[in-house]
This record gives sequence, C-alpha cells and structure tokens, in this order.
Amino acid sequence: MFNLLWPAIFLAIVQPSLQFNDKFDEEMLIKPLPDGFVYSYFQFTTRWDLASNDSLLHTHLVSRSVAELFHHYEISELHLSFTNGIWRYENWGFPVENAGPGAEVWAWFEPTATDGDGGVDRKWKLLCGTLSGLFCASLSFVDNTNTFQPVFSLRPVTHQFEGKPMGKIRYAALPREIVCTENLTPWKKLLPCKSEEGFVSLLTPDHIYSGNYNSLAVHIRKLCADKDCVQFQLEVKQSLSLVQDQRLFGGKDWSVRKLFKQGVQGACVLSESSRLYVDVTHQEYDMTQKPTNIIYSTRGGASSVLYEYDIKEFEKKQQMFNVAAMDKRDPLIVSIVQPPPIFSKRFISGVGQERGRIVTRITNTHWTELNLLIFENIPWFVPVYLHTLKIKRDNKLIIPNIVKYVPGRQRERPTQLELAVTIPARCTVELSIDFDYIFLKWQEYPPDASHGHYMQSSIISVLLPVGRNYTALPREAALFRDAFNATQPNGYFLQMRTEALLLTLPIPDFSMPYNVICLACTVVALAFGPIHNISTKKIVAKRKETAKPKLVDKIKGWFKRKPKKEEEEGSESLVDTCKTEEEPQKA
Repeated sequence: MFNLLWPAIFLAIVQPSLQFNDKFDEEMLIKPLPDGFVYSYFQFTTRWDLASNDSLLHTHLVSRSVAELFHHYEISELHLSFTNGIWRYENWGFPVENAGPGAEVWAWFEPTATDGDGGVDRKWKLLCGTLSGLFCASLSFVDNTNTFQPVFSLRPVTHQFEGKPMGKIRYAALPREIVCTENLTPWKKLLPCKSEEGFVSLLTPDHIYSGNYNSLAVHIRKLCADKDCVQFQLEVKQSLSLVQDQRLFGGKDWSVRKLFKQGVQGACVLSESSRLYVDVTHQEYDMTQKPTNIIYSTRGGASSVLYEYDIKEFEKKQQMFNVAAMDKRDPLIVSIVQPPPIFSKRFISGVGQERGRIVTRITNTHWTELNLLIFENIPWFVPVYLHTLKIKRDNKLIIPNIVKYVPGRQRERPTQLELAVTIPARCTVELSIDFDYIFLKWQEYPPDASHGHYMQSSIISVLLPVGRNYTALPREAALFRDAFNATQPNGYFLQMRTEALLLTLPIPDFSMPYNVICLACTVVALAFGPIHNISTKKIVAKRKETAKPKLVDKIKGWFKRKPKKEEEEGSESLVDTCKTEEEPQKA
C-alpha cells in the first residue's frame, strides 16, 4: 500500500514545477492556382514563453537541438530553407514563405557578439556546421567566399527597441544543393508529434518531391518583452510549400486524398489548434465537407474567401478527415486572373567565352511607382565591372537612389551590390552589368565541369501599396489566421527571389593532368629504376646452366641406346678409371 502511495505523492508535489509555457499549432492552406496547379502550405508553429529563471536546456515542445542553437551561438533570429524548383510569380502570385533555389541560410547575431578573434565569423561557421549535421545538408561548405553581409535588403523580424544596437547578419546560399528525403526526415523529427499524427502524416516523400515546386523551411526568432530581454518568447516555425499539377489527378477536381493519397488521421495530440483553410476566392466549388467556418478577409483592397475546417471537431466524430472540391464551371472556359503588381526575370546574355552580361528585368503592373531594393549576390569567380551597371526603361537611363557596392576578391570574398531604385508605373525596367569569363584552377571545378557553375538568385524587396495576390503573414503575426483582415497602413512588405543562373566558364582539357602524370611516372620509372638498381645492388657472375634436352632429343636418344652388355662394360671401365685417379691422391 505504501509502495503505491509514495509515487503518487511525489508526482503531486513535482507536477506543478513541470509546467511549460509553450503552445503548438498546426495549420494548412490549400489554394488553387490560375493555371491548373494547386498550392499547399503547411505551417507548424511552437511558441515558448521564457522567464529569467527558465533555461533553454530544458525543453518540452521545442526540440532541444534547436534551443541549443540560441544558447551556444548568441543568435536572435535564424532562417533556413531547402527549395527545389522555381516559383512562377507571374502566373502563381506570391507565396506565403519565399525562398530561393537550393539551400539558403541567414542569421542575426546578438549585438553583444564580438568581432574580435573571429567572433561572429567563427560562430557563423560553427552554426552552419551544426545545421549541416542537423538537417543532413551541405551547409558545411559555407565559408568567407560565399558569405554576404547585406545592409538594406534583409532586415530582422524581431522587436527593435530604441537605443539598442543592431545585431550582426550573415547570409549564404548554395544554389547547387539537391533537396531530398534526407532533409525531410530530420525536419519532421523536430516536430512535437510523430509522423502519423496531424498534418505531418500527409508529408510523404513520394508526393512531395514529385511536384513542380517544394520548399522546406525553418524560421526561428527571439521576441523580447523589454529592452533588457529578461523575459522573451522563442518562436519556432516550420513550413513546407508544395505545388502540384491538377492534370495529374484527372481534371480540375481535387481532394486531400488525391493530393496526398490519404486523409488526415486526426489532429496532433499536443496541438492547441489544428485547422485547414481552403481558398475559394474566384472559385465555384462544391465541397464534400461542410466547413466549420467561412472567413471573409479584406486586406490591402483585395478580398478573399476561405473555408475553415477544424480537424479537432472531426476527430471527435472518429472520422478520417478528407475534403474534396468539385469545380462547377465549364471546363472549356478559362478564367483570366489579374497578374501580381510586380514580377521579375533574370538571365545571362552575351556571345562567346570572353565577356557576358547579367540581366534582370522587373515589371511593375501597378498604377503607381514602386520603390525597390535589389540585392545582387555575385560569387567571386564572376568579376563584374561597376561602371557597366545600367538601369534602363525604354532606352532611358534611370539613376539609382542608393548604391552599396563591396567589390569581391578572388578566392576570398564575393561581390555584393545593393541598389535602391524607383520603378515608374506600368513599365518594365532592365538592370544589367557586365562580367568576364575567367579560368579557374583545375581543382576548383565541380565534378561535372561541363554542367557549369551556379549563381545565387538575387533578392528584390518592395513595399506594396495593395494586397493583391499577397498571402504573406504580417511581421508581428505568428499564425496564419492572424493574417485575416490584417490591414497594414504602411504597406505590405514583399521579398522575391529570382532564378538561379547557370554559368558555363571556360573548361580546360582535363585529360592533360592525366597525360602529364603518366609521362612523369614513365620517365621516373625508366630513368630512376636502373640507376637505383646499379647503385644499391651487388653484381655477381652467375654460372651458365646447361640447356635442358628437348622432347625430340629425348626420343632420338632412346632409339640410339646401346645394348645392356655394352652398358655394363662401359660402366665397369668407368669405375676402374675413377679408382686409378683416386689412388695417386691417397699416396
């Protein structure tokens, strides 16, 4: 009796001290795109309120490996993404989370982080190495040759108090990084629930990586309640964006089971809320499930209609959740959707292998002018000429408002160019800069040298006056539902990533090193070998051995053999001669 009573008393005393002030929410958005694609966005948000007596080493819903990043490297904000494919802004509008092709990472370090003794740079290198092992990626290749320090383009999304110094930023991108299941598996392990519960059960590799576009991201920030940051909130947001072609499902009708080959088993047990939103703006759908709520959102002059489904309500009915949408419109009628206010294209022009040109075309479809920030991150093996920078509109030059240029050094640091430009209304502006094709050392070429080198995508930042095609969350918002009817009088901040460029540099004849090695080894073997043998070995005359009789000679000798009597007489005479020769020696 007492053996059972003592554990109950112990739990009753200890349980109040084990309370954690953290919450976990999971959300999902399904949005049909105009050109026959479906956009699915998953978001898993964990918010943890920490006081001065709490420690980041004792976690509950937040993964300890993530909390230790803030504990050891003095960072206040971290962004990491793995993207495969290109987001088509002109046709699809704007995504909730924007990311460039390949791997992209940037972090804001605390103002107290020192620069001396390689402080920030050393912590940045260690942080990338830790993320490389945590997400099974190639982030360990991040070093000073591909790290940038943008001044205007990337701003913190945390609180900024007056009188508090600005943190230190480091940014790097690996456009050649291949995104696969090895990145998805550790990403899913950071979630509080297992892979069989909630929306994460839909994220199977065969459906994610067979789509036209997929982006895996982790956004972590430290929100301080006061200037001294005695009490703060650690927010961990994991998101996944996926674009799939409806034509693979047999038409314009879609369902959760068609998109992911299964329904939702139920909500995550540890989640505060589990909601699915279906954007039915400009759509005529018959839904198989009645929505829990219908949301009418107006933001920036643009109205949208969303159906909300509470997964926890369906879980009470002990049903597997699945919703299907059937289009009631005539399949022969194609709807025309207004393009987004701004979109861009980027490419390389030029003829030959001596000099080329990087061209970025930005189109403004809005009726007013827009102020842009363009961040061109150019690798060190692409030497550019600043005096060739031109910004044209119908053969008329546009003078940039601000130019921040940091020239690159070969094998030491990349070239950084930031421009502040005002684009007139309803026009296309072309930005171009010339560069040289250079020869690299033969060890600096990738394994497939004929494939070429990748250049990171440039970042375009703009403050939109309208919210058309805009789905991003406000800066102060944590959940997707906080974006409904969230009007921002100062404008709607947007960042776009252009395409990653593939640059084919002059390639040497890689057979020459092999030929030189073979020739050098042959010369050494022929010249050094005999000299070494003569100088180290002793020359000894060897007695010449009699040649062995051939088979034909043996056969001939067999036929020429003497009779037995002659052989015996010959042998006796041979013995007598031997005796006569030995006797004088004995005497």
